[in-house]
Amino acid sequence: MARTTRRSAKDKQSSSSSSTTTKPTAKPLTPFVKAPSSLDPFLQELSPKDIYLVHIDKEEPEFKRQLFVVPILLNTAIVLFIAYRIYNGIYVYPDILATALGLSPGPAVDLSSKTWLQTAFVIARRTITFSIDYFLVTLFLFWPIRFVQGPLYWRRKIGFREREIVVRKSRTAWTSTLPRNRWIYDDEKTVRERVVPAVTPQRLAKSGYLLIDADWDLEYDAMVRAHTLVDLTSKGQGIQLDEFRTAVLVNTDDEGWLIWRVADEAVKGREEQRDKLFAFREKLVAMDKEDLFFRWVELVQYESTRPGGFTPERQRDTMRQAKEIFEAEGVDFSRFWDDVGGMEGDLGLD
Repeated sequence: MARTTRRSAKDKQSSSSSSTTTKPTAKPLTPFVKAPSSLDPFLQELSPKDIYLVHIDKEEPEFKRQLFVVPILLNTAIVLFIAYRIYNGIYVYPDILATALGLSPGPAVDLSSKTWLQTAFVIARRTITFSIDYFLVTLFLFWPIRFVQGPLYWRRKIGFREREIVVRKSRTAWTSTLPRNRWIYDDEKTVRERVVPAVTPQRLAKSGYLLIDADWDLEYDAMVRAHTLVDLTSKGQGIQLDEFRTAVLVNTDDEGWLIWRVADEAVKGREEQRDKLFAFREKLVAMDKEDLFFRWVELVQYESTRPGGFTPERQRDTMRQAKEIFEAEGVDFSRFWDDVGGMEGDLGLD
């Protein structure tokens, strides 16, 4: 009996040791959570190697239409210029090629009767012409092709809507160096310098077509697919438009697609700011100092709307002025500020 008890205790100790050894380590905090299953029809076609940004463009359709005229005119001009060069070179290049291959009875240009100056002029003219045509083909020929396959396809499919889903994809040049599965936990610099600036309210105030830059490009197929899924909601299928509110999407090997709902954090921040603002006023009302609240609001609004913006220097100066106003009324500003928890944004200071 004692032997059985000892063996049982040993088994428990072994089991406890095993469970301690296999206990997974806690992951660092991150704003990313598991993407909802409602987005699966959209996510399954995305590349797991890239980072995606989604938001809803609320610019007026007429503005979007006017904005789209510019790339149409640019690409039309490129196509016409290429056609013009083809028309002019259709008789030149075959002769040059035939001469180079020995299929022509004589040179394309007879230089024997020309002076050195005339010969140099001919060579320089041909060199410039060949260079222009070379760069035209290698650099600009694919612009109209990409325009037809991307922006033109996108607009032809969804038109110009009041609320459009914008999907941006990270450029491979910088995402290829990120440590997969770990950067969302460890690489704060990437989040701070590349991801966050791309989803700020100021940035998203621009129309989607203006958001192409060195770090992000529009993913036209994904935008068309997203609108197709939203359109299916009229039949009781698809994905609701609100599911595409401002967010960041990444893929990991262990958890699949993760999402960071930036829009939800912004709403939460505004609600917290409003609550603090109410607490700020109520505390002054309880002290019979409500006039200080309006003087503080007036001061902040004045400083924040001056040319040049509400810079850190102006914020510090506003704090100094507010402190003087409060203390002139017998209120310890520093203690009062700490009691209400401080405020951020246009009606407060960092």
